[in-house]
Amino acid sequence: MNVTGLECVEESIDQEGYLMKLIANETAAHFFPYTTEHRDIRISGLNYEDDSAGNALAAMVKPGVIEFRHHQAFSDQRVREIAARIVASPVGDFASSFSIHYQGRILVPSSS
Repeated sequence: MNVTGLECVEESIDQEGYLMKLIANETAAHFFPYTTEHRDIRISGLNYEDDSAGNALAAMVKPGVIEFRHHQAFSDQRVREIAARIVASPVGDFASSFSIHYQGRILVPSSS
């Protein structure tokens, strides 16, 4: 998996109460500032569109939690696998102990 957005991660995680956004699918993930809309990010292989129209999930990232929005094409297991790939990457490693939420439910509890 190609995970990008290291600059955003480095700038954000040093701040207390940080908030950033993420779009992701099985092949790629990208972290970016919370001030940018998910649908405005254009990365090769990643396309988030409102109403489950794109090939990527949208997520909010805050201390201790990655919270994925509902997408009709993504099952719980698929989201778990994508999250595992993200946190296994050098860019996403900061979130390796975070809980993973999907559609308001905890899929992976925090490991801290």
